[in-house]
Amino acid sequence: MKQRSPSSDDTLVAVTGSMTTALRAQRALAAAAIRAEVVKSDGQHERGCGYGVAFAARQQNNVRTILTAAHINVRRYVRETWSAL
Repeated sequence: MKQRSPSSDDTLVAVTGSMTTALRAQRALAAAAIRAEVVKSDGQHERGCGYGVAFAARQQNNVRTILTAAHINVRRYVRETWSAL
């Protein structure tokens, strides 16, 4: 199956697992002028629900770089149903 490339209006979620880590991720991204919202993940891929940050898909490479540099553990990056907190 071929993956579609993200369009400029797609949103991805970096699932972190905890609210505290999601808030740290949001602050790290804000410091780099990347808009991100803390969201509650739908939890389809794991037990229970998780938290993460939703961001514009076009920023995916930047987000990965920033969160890695900030030592923020991301469980996965997904397009999924989420609800804003």
